[in-house]
Amino acid sequence: MSKVVIVGGGAAGMLASVYAARNGHEVHVLEKNEKLGKKLYITGKGRCNLTNACGREELFSAVMRNRKFLYSAFYTYGPDEVMDFFEKAGVSLNIERGNRVFPCSDHSSDIIRALTDQMKRAGVHIHLHTEAAGIMEENGQASGVRLWTGESLREIM
Repeated sequence: MSKVVIVGGGAAGMLASVYAARNGHEVHVLEKNEKLGKKLYITGKGRCNLTNACGREELFSAVMRNRKFLYSAFYTYGPDEVMDFFEKAGVSLNIERGNRVFPCSDHSSDIIRALTDQMKRAGVHIHLHTEAAGIMEENGQASGVRLWTGESLREIM
């Protein structure tokens, strides 16, 4: 089993940790704040606009610069997959004007709770109040994480 360290417990870090753990990795998420998904609380004016219920081509047309950079990501994990993930995690979704997708509850906390629950079910190790400063290296390989406190986390690598 390989070990994966994800720096940042925002939406992307939380979702990535779930899939990495589901694929058999030992996953550690390092989050500098007191809770995961802190910025998610304010997205969509507290309602959390998850995605847009539109085709991938429509998503690409909305990208102003360097849309080729996003092709792989959008074709691998697009709006349908995002909606499917949250519906399977127990969040009912609502599609509104402009194809914007929100939780039916209109509470971003439901999205954070769903992500956190999925992380825990997958066995992700969550480290709050843990701010990474850099990756430690030995013989060309990652050997730990250096923290801003001066401490290091070697045991998770």
